[in-house]
Amino acid sequence: MAILSVENLTKKFGGFEALRGVSLSMERGETVAIIGSSGSGKSTLLRCINNLERVSGGRIEIDGELLVDTVNGQVKYPPERELRRICMKTGMVFQQFNLFPHLTCLENITIAPIKILGQNRADAIANADRLLRLVGLENKADSYPAMLSGGQQQRVAIARALAIDPQIMLFDEPTSALDPELTAEVISVIAKLAEQDMTMLIVTHEMEFARTVADRVLFFEDGQIIAGGAAAEFFANQQNERIKRFLNGFQK
Repeated sequence: MAILSVENLTKKFGGFEALRGVSLSMERGETVAIIGSSGSGKSTLLRCINNLERVSGGRIEIDGELLVDTVNGQVKYPPERELRRICMKTGMVFQQFNLFPHLTCLENITIAPIKILGQNRADAIANADRLLRLVGLENKADSYPAMLSGGQQQRVAIARALAIDPQIMLFDEPTSALDPELTAEVISVIAKLAEQDMTMLIVTHEMEFARTVADRVLFFEDGQIIAGGAAAEFFANQQNERIKRFLNGFQK
């Protein structure tokens, strides 16, 4: 059974249709990269999966549980408490880190497990220490976000998202605010997660990263997935002229 199933998803902002019948599925342990021009609907898809945006139509199922469905033209979500529980199956990493500036790295990582999941404080701290080691920041537990580089802040943000033990990690352009050196730090962490079979859906403009780390690549255009396939094949033997022009724009 697919860990994520999206069927005929639509999202409208007034008269603008950001998503137009998007369907996809992911298997557990799979890494899928979403590429495409800015404004094509990639980030909106992630925000719908994480319930940061309510859909206009369609169906989303996460780990066998229904996040939203459309019945007789009516969008139906589960009750709020059930909805929050299902949403905790996804961890989200944003472009701009979104760390709490008044909290240390350790506090940023432990706040959701303690406050939302009700974890024992000692267990939450032990897990946060483990995650800080995973992202290579074990010596930054007591540092505040302002004391860190952008790459370090994004790695803390990844640790924070992992702290709720999500079934799926969603990355929305996780390196777009970083210079090339700091980008490499973050990509290294995500590649490590892929090696550990973490299920990940990643919106990215890093083509080499998508080619080497993702299992599959999906190309977005005008609110739709117009092509996709195994990463190596997608980049090596692309026949779609629109996608070829897009990829050529990233060649050095």
